[in-house]
Amino acid sequence: MSNLSRAFYTSSNGDRWLVVRVGERGEIFVRHEPNRASGGQPSEVDIETFMARGPSSPEGKALIDLLDQLRDEQDREGVDKPGDR
Repeated sequence: MSNLSRAFYTSSNGDRWLVVRVGERGEIFVRHEPNRASGGQPSEVDIETFMARGPSSPEGKALIDLLDQLRDEQDREGVDKPGDR
């Protein structure tokens, strides 16, 4: 299985947060990619840990928005379209 990712927030200083699906089991994590100037290394945490750190932070709110968007997309895909019967 290939790794899949979707960016959901970029801070004003250039840090990025992505949702990533990794490995054979398709485990989902949040990856933080610090800006180049900071010299930091990317890190990954599970979604529960990420949200426990700060659901009201800008990146926490952005993840909630992404999850809501994905749920809405899934709901729309499950709705019968005219002529589908």
